[in-house]
Order: sequence, then C-alpha cells, then structure tokens
Amino acid sequence: MEKTGGKVNKRILEIRMLGDFSFCSNDRMLSGDKVRGKQIWSLLEYIMVNRHNEISMDGLIQALWRDDEIEDPANALKNLAYRLRVTLKNSLDLEDEVILYKHGAYVWNKNVPCIVDVDELEAVYKETQQKSLSKDELLTRYRKMINIYKGNFMPQSSFKEWIVPFNVYYQRIYMESVAACCEILLEREDFRSVEEICHRAIVIDPFVETNHANLLKALIGLKNHDKAVDHYNYVNKLFYDELGVRPSDLVTKLYHDATNKNTALNQDIALIKDNLKEVAEILGAVYCNYEQFKMIYQLEARAALRSGKSIFIALLTVTGKNKKELPRESLDVTFDKIKNAIVSSLRKDDVVTRYGRTQFLLLLSNIKYEDANTVLNRLVWKINESGFHNSIEVFGQFQSLDPIELEERDVSI
Repeated sequence: MEKTGGKVNKRILEIRMLGDFSFCSNDRMLSGDKVRGKQIWSLLEYIMVNRHNEISMDGLIQALWRDDEIEDPANALKNLAYRLRVTLKNSLDLEDEVILYKHGAYVWNKNVPCIVDVDELEAVYKETQQKSLSKDELLTRYRKMINIYKGNFMPQSSFKEWIVPFNVYYQRIYMESVAACCEILLEREDFRSVEEICHRAIVIDPFVETNHANLLKALIGLKNHDKAVDHYNYVNKLFYDELGVRPSDLVTKLYHDATNKNTALNQDIALIKDNLKEVAEILGAVYCNYEQFKMIYQLEARAALRSGKSIFIALLTVTGKNKKELPRESLDVTFDKIKNAIVSSLRKDDVVTRYGRTQFLLLLSNIKYEDANTVLNRLVWKINESGFHNSIEVFGQFQSLDPIELEERDVSI
C-alpha cells in the first residue's frame, strides 16, 4: 500500500494472459514456473478465465479432476484454494484477498485494482466497431490491439477445453485487427509497417493466408522481389506439407507479380541470355515448385499437338509400410531423400515437383508408353529398395499428356 498526498493508493495488480499467464505487483512477479503444484496453478487459471462470474464448487471440481477419482473432492478443493491464497499473498505481497468464497461459490475480488491485458484488448476492439471513427482513429486502435496481443491466450494450457474457445476468440479479433490495419497502411504505402506486422502475425499463426498476401504486397511495394519470391516458396511448401493444399489464387498472382517485376530493363540480349543459363552443372531432372510445373505442363501441352512429341505425366505416392500414414516428424527428411533419388534418376529434360504432403508429380518428355512404364517401375523399385529400412512404400501411376488444340491464327509479319 502506498501513500500519495495523504491518500492511500492500493497497488495495481497487472495480469497478463496473452502470450503468457503471469501476475505482477510493483517489483514482484508470479508465473507458473514459480508455483509448486500444477493443480494450484490450474485453479488460478480457471478462476481467472471465469473471473466475471461466480464459480460453483461442482464446476471447479469437474474442471480440475474430471479424469481423476478422489475420495473427498470438496475438501481437496478447499485445501487447494487455501494454498492458492497463501501463494498469491506471499508472492505478490497483496493487502486484500483476490479470491473470495461466498454463498458456496468462488469469486474474483473485483475490489482489487487490476489491469488485465485481455480486458484491454476487448475494450479497444469494441471501440473499433464504432462506425463514426475516422481511418486515423481506427489505425491508432488497431495498432494498440496489435501491441497488446503478445501471443496466444494462456499458451501453456491452450490444450485445455475450457481455454480453447477463449484462445480462438482472442486470436480471431487480433487477426481481424492485423488485416484491417494492413489495409489502411497499404493504402498509405507504409510497406515497412505492414512487413513488420505481418511477420509477427505469421509467427502466431502461419496458416492465415491474408497475412501472407499482405506481406507479399509489402515486399513488392518495397521492391524486395527476391524476398517476395522466397516467401511465396516458403508458403507454398508450408501449405503443401501441413495442409495438403496450395496457396490461393491471390497469393499465386502476387508471386507472379514479384517474378515479373524482378527483372530490370535491359536492352542487351547477350546479357539476358547469359543470365538465363543454368549456373550449376546439369545433373538429372529439373525440380521446381507446383506453379512452375503447371506452367511447363501447359507449355508442353500447347506444343505437343504440332510437334507430335509423346509426353507423360506420372504421380508417385509415398506412404508408410502397409499404406500407413507417415509420421509427421520424419516427413521432410524422408521426402528430401526421395526427391534427390527421383531427380538423379531421370533425364535432364524431365520435370519434377512435390504435390501435396506425400506425392510427387513427374513430366516425362520424348518417351514411348512402354519406356515410360519401365522408367516409372524402375524408379518405384529404386526408392522402395534404397535406404529407408522398409519404412516406406511408393506407388506410381501415369497417363499421357493431353495436347491442347489452339486456334490457328495468321502470325505472318
């Protein structure tokens, strides 16, 4: 307790629930790693999550000991609550009890002055819903929300079912504020701020595609086209590996914008030709991302009708033994080895890409049906027999490429 001008001021208790769960009073701090006994901390978590309501003993017992059988749960709860009060008082040197017991229920003492980060976040979010606010006023509030949100809600216990809905809600309003903030900043061409905000949001949840799209816009605006291409490749791989899907049309279009703008005006065709050459020694097939593979496929399909070339597309599917799903932790290492085996086994004019989490696509050029079948069978056998200790199986199938009939046009000059 402090005195200012003869008045007694109670200490303000600062409570953080975003990115951590901790209590701070003046120079004293309490967090989960300083508390002996997980159940004591779980009790505090549950009370804080439900701090605006009275919490019945039955509700607490159900939350804390749902899967456990104890002889006297009511007495066990009373002992736990007593130990929690002692821990709070000793650790934070508080004048008042913060947890009260009234009429058969536990309640958070609302007379204790405190600042709770999620309450601040909620208050600012409600302000952003006011239609009378100008863009400058909205931007100020969006930035404030982004600064308050230090991470997901009570991350150490995010798996608990009574925390999950709150985690989803707070992350949703944070991501809404990020998207709205970036929209205004992009209009004002403040690309640096967008880059910084999106990087942080992507760390919190890498699967919100809007953040990747806005980051690509910012990088293109900053003329960091190489960085934009690298980020697209990262997103492409992430979505393939983890979700088995490809980025949206918007993200893909931004990727093409970045690659198109990545080449400065150059009138010396010899220099351009030199730049187009492969730097490294050509060994085996071409490996590329799916968008590049699709472009090559479409080009080959256009040319096939006139050239008469026979081209085949093949699909390799990788599973665990007996078609079981591969363990996620070994997926990247396994697929790197398989990729190297495929690329080194094919010819220089063949093309390979990864398709989804557990498949590869192959484009085999200038080859007969019988030879394509032989190549595929040999490749499947080689992968199945090489260095995986019988932990995987590979299955292959192929079809001929369908030529695209193009409308004949007069192209004479």
